[in-house]
Amino acid sequence: MKKIVDDARLIYKCCYLYYVDGMGQREICDAVGISRATVSRLLRAGKETGVVKIELENPDSVLYGELERKVEQLLGLKEVLIVDELELESKADHLQHVYEEALMYLSRIINKGDTIGVSMGKTLSSIVNVKKSVDEVDCTFVPVVGGVGSPYQIEEGYHSNDIAKGFAMKFHGKAMQFFAPAMFDDPKVMQGFLKEKPVREVVSVFKKLKTVIMGIGTTTAKEPTLVKCGYLTKEDYEEFKQQGAVGDILLKYVDANGNSDAFRSFNERVMGMSDEKLLNVKNRVGIAVGADKGEAVLGVIRAKKVNILLTDISCIRSMMSLLGEEI
Repeated sequence: MKKIVDDARLIYKCCYLYYVDGMGQREICDAVGISRATVSRLLRAGKETGVVKIELENPDSVLYGELERKVEQLLGLKEVLIVDELELESKADHLQHVYEEALMYLSRIINKGDTIGVSMGKTLSSIVNVKKSVDEVDCTFVPVVGGVGSPYQIEEGYHSNDIAKGFAMKFHGKAMQFFAPAMFDDPKVMQGFLKEKPVREVVSVFKKLKTVIMGIGTTTAKEPTLVKCGYLTKEDYEEFKQQGAVGDILLKYVDANGNSDAFRSFNERVMGMSDEKLLNVKNRVGIAVGADKGEAVLGVIRAKKVNILLTDISCIRSMMSLLGEEI
C-alpha cells in the first residue's frame, strides 16, 4: 500500500497551496483532510523530490549577500554586514555610509526592554552622531568600560558615558553612567572601586545584557586611541606589537590567534566587563572599517569576543587574503 507521503499528486497539491496560494499548514490540513505532521512531511518531500525549487534573487541593495553568508560560515559568525565602497566616494563619505548602515542594523536588533552595552571610541561616537533618525525603543544603554575619560576623550566625545547617553537620545531610551576610570595603574585600587555601590550597580547589570556594541582597534596605527588617551605609553605599545598584538576590543589586546596571555598585566587593569561575561552575551557586535583592520578583526573573532561583524569590503578582502580564501 502506497504511503500518503509518496503520493506525487498530494505532494504537488500541498506545495501549490503552500507556496503559490500562500495557505498556512493548518489551513492545508483542513482543506485536504490530513494531519499537520503529514503536511510538513509532504512539503519536505516536495523539496527533496524537486517538485519545489527555491531560487533567491539577490536585490541590488544586497550586493554582498553571498559573500556575507560565506564569511559567516567560514568564521562561525551569527551575522555579517558588508558595506560597499563606491569608486568616486571620498573616505569621509564612505565612513558616513558605514556608520549609517551600522545604525540601521542596530535599530533592527534592539528591542523594547533590551539592555545594551556600549564601549568607547571614535567608531561608536560617529554612529551616535549619524543624522538619520530611528524608531523609538524603550531600552537602556550601559557603558561596559569605565566612563571617566581623559581630556582627549572628553574633547572628542569618545568616552563610554557620552556614547551611552548619545545612543539613549537617538533611541529615546535610557542610559546608565559608569563613574570610574577606564584604566587603573594599580589593580588593587581598581578592586577597591569595584566595592563602591555606584560601580557595583553598573557592573551588576552586565549579566543582563542582550547586546554589546564595540569598536575594534588595530596596532597598525602610529598613535592609537589608547596612547592618545594616556592609557598606554608609546614604548609599551611598540612592545605589545613585538609580542604579537594585532588589535584590541573593550581596551583589551589580543594576538592574531585570539590569545591575550602576553598582555594580561595590561588587560587586567581595564575597568569593565570581563571576558567571561562578554562571552555570555547573545549579540556581540564588532564594528571595523578598512583593510588595516583585517588582522585585528580576525583576532577578536578567534577570541570569540565578536559574533556579529559590521564592516566594509576592504576589511573583508584583507581578512580573506589572510585566510587564503578567494572572494
